[in-house]
Amino acid sequence: MQFDFGFRIDTGNKIGSGHFFRCLSIAKELIKKEFKVIFLVNNKQEIESHLDTVNIPFYVLKDHDEINKVNECRNYVKNISKLIIDLQFDNSIYSKLIKDDCKTIVIDDLGNKKIYSDLLFNGSIVNEFQNYSINRNVTKYFSGSKYIILRSEFEITREHVFLNEKIQKILLIFGGSDDEDITRKILPYFFDKKYDVTVIVGPSYLHLDELKKIIPNEQNFKIIHNEKNISHRFSEQDLVISSSGITAYELACLGIPSILIPVDEYQIKTSSEMEKMGFGINYGRWDNNFSKLDKLISFISDYSVREKMYLSGRKLVDGKGLTRVLEKIYEL
Repeated sequence: MQFDFGFRIDTGNKIGSGHFFRCLSIAKELIKKEFKVIFLVNNKQEIESHLDTVNIPFYVLKDHDEINKVNECRNYVKNISKLIIDLQFDNSIYSKLIKDDCKTIVIDDLGNKKIYSDLLFNGSIVNEFQNYSINRNVTKYFSGSKYIILRSEFEITREHVFLNEKIQKILLIFGGSDDEDITRKILPYFFDKKYDVTVIVGPSYLHLDELKKIIPNEQNFKIIHNEKNISHRFSEQDLVISSSGITAYELACLGIPSILIPVDEYQIKTSSEMEKMGFGINYGRWDNNFSKLDKLISFISDYSVREKMYLSGRKLVDGKGLTRVLEKIYEL
């Protein structure tokens, strides 16, 4: 079968789910235009848990060695007109070895590599993540937060987000897998507080049963596994405590006051830059310091602080990145 677009993505473990969800957003829009799409992945169980009820075909690459996966991919793209590559660390090698087989589009976050694709998108706000070695006669490069790819629902939901005078509803979310299990480490802080606390864990989270055991049997605590309408859930909150991957950009788009807890060195730089730009508080790596967390929540409880975050975040991310990226893809 011939496909108009393929997506080379991976999910789970330390990769997170952000790469998948932004590619899924692109795929859904392409399908609306009656393009045929397929995902090329390395793990059947992970892709099935992420796709869930979404009916999109996928092909599982068989080899564990990345070079062999590239070669298998090269063989498969004979059936694909354009390949979108969104891999955390392997965008360079895929774009180099597949560039002569079909049109290629790379979505990247970290920069500092050679890219050989026809199109390159990087929506990061961190300048040092925007450095590439590219042939500008071949590769068209689009960068900055105006090209951050969020699910289409965020552009709609942001029109209905308003700040409440006080913090009552708090949401905790630390990525699709939460490999450091920050969720369980931070949750006890709230056991003697009067907030309404919602916990969202993703499809790759491995400690759901243990998490349920420590949640108090009270109405002000709620666990949601694999939320389907994340923008609406965010919009209901007065404060979100989150990792600082793509979720941080989603929160900025809505203007939801946030405390950002980075889970790796790359997220440290993102959360630091966001704080400089007026959105969110950069907690730093999680250290089980409830006293520090208490002070930050007290600080962000000031309405004027949250209002500044609301305005700064919405200015930083307008939610139209998906539309802009699709326009460039259609032109290819």
